[in-house]
Amino acid sequence: MATIVETTKMSTKGQIIIPKQTRRFTDSSTETVFTVVPLDRDTIILRKVDPHKVVAEFQKIRRQIKDKLSEAEINEIVHRAR
Repeated sequence: MATIVETTKMSTKGQIIIPKQTRRFTDSSTETVFTVVPLDRDTIILRKVDPHKVVAEFQKIRRQIKDKLSEAEINEIVHRAR
């Protein structure tokens, strides 16, 4: 892995631009989805998320519990969690 060290600045709207070299290295584009995880007050991790993999994982979980809970029960649990 190449060592890339760049700086960026948060805008007044709370947006952060990922520098071009980092976007190229990580193959990120305007459609790339990230999770944002604060490790501590000085460290934030951005991790690329593949939305298709997330949907597939939820579908897998739903299939596993489908026989144990009704669709209405599943929807109620999701509704309460939101």
